[in-house]
Amino acid sequence: IELISYLVRPMSLSVRLFANMMAGHTLLKVLAGFIFSLGLALGWLPLIFITALTGLEIIIAILQAYVFAMLTCIYLNDAYHPGH
Repeated sequence: IELISYLVRPMSLSVRLFANMMAGHTLLKVLAGFIFSLGLALGWLPLIFITALTGLEIIIAILQAYVFAMLTCIYLNDAYHPGH
């Protein structure tokens, strides 16, 4: 069971990182579609949200990189020093 745990950890880490990145990009794509469908009259409103969400995406990317690095270090520590 422990071997399966060690094999599944990198996969769960990569799926978690992919899902977090994909959710933000999908939201930006949907809002960009609203800009074109609303036209010049109301298209500026989604544009403001896209600008704010882009800043949020940058903050989330920094946080995800930190979490990814920390979990990778923890997993490697567990692999090199089992039984602690």
